[in-house]
Amino acid sequence: MPDRRRRRRGARLVGLAFALLGADAAAAESPWLLYRDANPFVAASGLPFAPPAAPTERDWRVEAFAGASNTELAFDRGGEHLVYDAEIHEARVALTRALGTRWLVRATFGAEHVGSGFLDGLVEDYHRTFGFDAGDRGRLGTDGHTIAYRDARGDAVALDRSLTAPAPLLLDVALRAPAEHAEWLYGATLKLPISHASPLVDDRALDLSVWLAVQSVDAQSPWSWGARAGVMQRGRSRLLRGRDEDQVPFADAALTRTLGRSWDLQAQLQWHRALYDSAIPLLESAATLSLSSGWHARGGWTLRAGLVEDATARRAQDVTLFVALSI
Repeated sequence: MPDRRRRRRGARLVGLAFALLGADAAAAESPWLLYRDANPFVAASGLPFAPPAAPTERDWRVEAFAGASNTELAFDRGGEHLVYDAEIHEARVALTRALGTRWLVRATFGAEHVGSGFLDGLVEDYHRTFGFDAGDRGRLGTDGHTIAYRDARGDAVALDRSLTAPAPLLLDVALRAPAEHAEWLYGATLKLPISHASPLVDDRALDLSVWLAVQSVDAQSPWSWGARAGVMQRGRSRLLRGRDEDQVPFADAALTRTLGRSWDLQAQLQWHRALYDSAIPLLESAATLSLSSGWHARGGWTLRAGLVEDATARRAQDVTLFVALSI
């Protein structure tokens, strides 16, 4: 009897192991993370977040995101000068509504806090432990919530205090077109300015983007993927208006792999061309890479945590840590 019980228990453990390793893996619900470049010179504009994901078993989808981005950089290129030593905490909620089987609409609300934050010590300890170059960290002598730019033309922007303000409102509309094991999304994104607190939070421009995306819809596969390309037409900005680029192309790619019934691993690469005519790297074309893991609860919601790094050094936020929830 004891041997038989042990064999039964062992069989159950083996079955559980196969389930966790993906023998009966659930399909990834969406490859996309609700993110875009958190650099305030970019995030103050209407650069779109990743494409909206269709609700799975209901007409509504709710996504919440909270992140902390930390950067400490200084540049002096010709007649341009930039000091950026700040941590930005961002919280946002996106509401997606399916209209029949063909249309998706999404509204993304958010708020930002600019301050000294808590990540400086963690990042510096990480660089020190692994022998990485700390760059400008610890050398700027600023107070931890300073963003200041000026150039020889007289264009300037400065933020030298802590600040909390609403982020721009972004509205997305997408038309869904089915394909074999995938679907196309023909979309547009409108940015509506809502804050006068600082042009580094909301540049006050009315921006419109058009884009085309394709994403997987194969319910039997543990893999989920997506790709998108588009262009943003910028309105009249109050942020470095003498250097504004009128049109900004952008592209995204995402890949998710489920691990058993409850976990997944996700990677997302996002690129955009420069929003400004500038020789400073932080204002040039940039790419960000996010890596995260999500836990899928039986109730149908997903809790995700991860980090974002600048794919090309000194062109985007140095590091971003985040948690996200989708229902």
